[in-house]
Amino acid sequence: MSMAAGVPGLFYMQQIFWAFVGTAIGVAVIANGLNKILYHQRISAARDNPTAAKPRSLFFRIHATTAAIVREYGYYSLPVSIRKTQIYFAPLGPSTILAGYLVLIIVCSFYGFNTEDVLQWEDVGYRAGYVAICQLPLVILLAAKRNIIGYFTGIGYERLAWLHRWIARAVLFTVLIHAGFFLREWGKYDYIMIKIKADSITQKGIAAGGVLLWIIVSSVAPIRGLSYEIFVVQHILSWLGLVAATYLHVPPENQKWLWIPLAFWAFDRLVRAGYLIYTNLAVFHQNSSGFLSCKATFEPLDDSHTRVTINNPPVKWEAGQHLFLACHVVAPLSSHPFTISSIPSDGKIEFVVRAKKGATKRFFKYAEKSYPGGRTSTRNPGRSVLIDGPYSRIRPLRQFDSVVFIAGSTGATFTVPLMRDLVQQWKDLGQSRKSHFDPPPGAVTRYIRFIWVVKQSSSINWFASELDRAIRDVDNLRHDGYSVNLDMSVYVTCDESMTSEQTSIKKSTSSISSMPLDEKHLITSEIRNHPSTECHCRKLVKDENVIVPVCECGSASSSYTNSFEKSRSSIVDNRIAILGGRPDVGDVIRGTAEYAMGEMAVIVCGPQGLVQCTRNAAAAISDDRGVHKGTGAQGIYVHAETFGYA
Repeated sequence: MSMAAGVPGLFYMQQIFWAFVGTAIGVAVIANGLNKILYHQRISAARDNPTAAKPRSLFFRIHATTAAIVREYGYYSLPVSIRKTQIYFAPLGPSTILAGYLVLIIVCSFYGFNTEDVLQWEDVGYRAGYVAICQLPLVILLAAKRNIIGYFTGIGYERLAWLHRWIARAVLFTVLIHAGFFLREWGKYDYIMIKIKADSITQKGIAAGGVLLWIIVSSVAPIRGLSYEIFVVQHILSWLGLVAATYLHVPPENQKWLWIPLAFWAFDRLVRAGYLIYTNLAVFHQNSSGFLSCKATFEPLDDSHTRVTINNPPVKWEAGQHLFLACHVVAPLSSHPFTISSIPSDGKIEFVVRAKKGATKRFFKYAEKSYPGGRTSTRNPGRSVLIDGPYSRIRPLRQFDSVVFIAGSTGATFTVPLMRDLVQQWKDLGQSRKSHFDPPPGAVTRYIRFIWVVKQSSSINWFASELDRAIRDVDNLRHDGYSVNLDMSVYVTCDESMTSEQTSIKKSTSSISSMPLDEKHLITSEIRNHPSTECHCRKLVKDENVIVPVCECGSASSSYTNSFEKSRSSIVDNRIAILGGRPDVGDVIRGTAEYAMGEMAVIVCGPQGLVQCTRNAAAAISDDRGVHKGTGAQGIYVHAETFGYA
């Protein structure tokens, strides 16, 4: 269809749309490339330069200043207090991306038109329809597990999932513009019902719009979380229904915008199917017997958590990655993503799974049946399972001068293996080089600060041996002359915003505190014998030198949880400080930043409130210290993971 003189054509605006989208993706690819160059440069210089994480050249100083400004703006999330509860809006970075995208589709839909001119209403409707359909390939590209965009930008599919959902909502918005201007024109002449009844193209368009609306509504978190397995099945079927209805609605020249996303979707499914077959069939793996290559044991850890272990796994993975796990004998027709809590040198894959509902609850019940006498009973031979993955990407942490880990409850399944991997890098026993282009072993990192917030002190048993081994490994390294340090603190709190899947957290302020390692040893020894007469576990701990007794007011008594303090000294190293209360996140980050000799990283995993609080603290501290703005203060990079499905 031709437009009026001087008005850009329909296909031209589709090209303009993809020119902007392609440019944005290109910028992300370039940024990823610069990060890889920086990583290689730092690791290569690490052995001879203790400040390798500090930018030297003019180019990388400008890059660091730009990154600091972008982070300070992008990390911040506006907090709002409602009835003494603090909630957070979306961070400014993602919000700005969405606002820019919305401006793009509005401009592409309306540019060159006078919306007050009734003769141009139909043209606006056609233009918006063309802009709507050309967005479908982007929606599917962002949804794929084996993500093409993620591969080139260094971003995991789970970190693109929010953008997939919002781009789909933007498609619906564009469709509403498309339909609205046609209805506006027909309504002026009382022609709406006649057109709907007589025109089959309009009827098919209404059907396509209805399916799209259902996809958007059924994808919101509360509905999606009711039954994730059912959601996935109906989501795929609805998507195929949308493609069919849209194919019948649009003109032939626009049908290519349906074939392209279908091809992307089919490619992703075929690649995933190939990986699934190769990974899970024993015939492809020498160390496997039977039909399937993976067998898992299910062990109860306490009243609501299960440890799932796969020995001799057929896949290679890196710390911080996750797998989809399915055990159809225990939980039929379900597959859930779980973070791998072990590292490759363990020779096994482990998950710590919180029992909530559905498959996770069935895992826990099966684990209790498998260990009828508790964790000391005879080990169960295991069940055959299917795995899909591994997935997820994170910037290599060994390129940062200092790393702060902050975890809430089962968020430690993400931070513990990353912390252990860094210690392995200090020992030159980390991941081997995958290719000639990868940097050599070793690490720039000098200091690790590990914070774990739990609801009951017995939860430390989940990773007691791993934490103890890390402390001893660092002791050996220091004895051998390495200038490295690892500080660990565990906070026991009944504040669920720190440990559970809540979206709020009480605001904390920042001050500087520090503690020598020998004082921590003394404090934790005294805490074990300190009588707890009141609840301290909701208080904000601003000074770890103050002895705060640990109470168990948030714990349910059980055979799993009542013996921790008695056996603590034989399980956990005394230098791991165990405190009652909530950590001051800003205090922890600031204390580390004051002594960082190069760019530092903050890795946080937990409920949304803890994550947003950490982002805001990092942004505020970076701005307050004038990072890379002539003060000498070094950059703060934040990587955040939240509970829930991607």
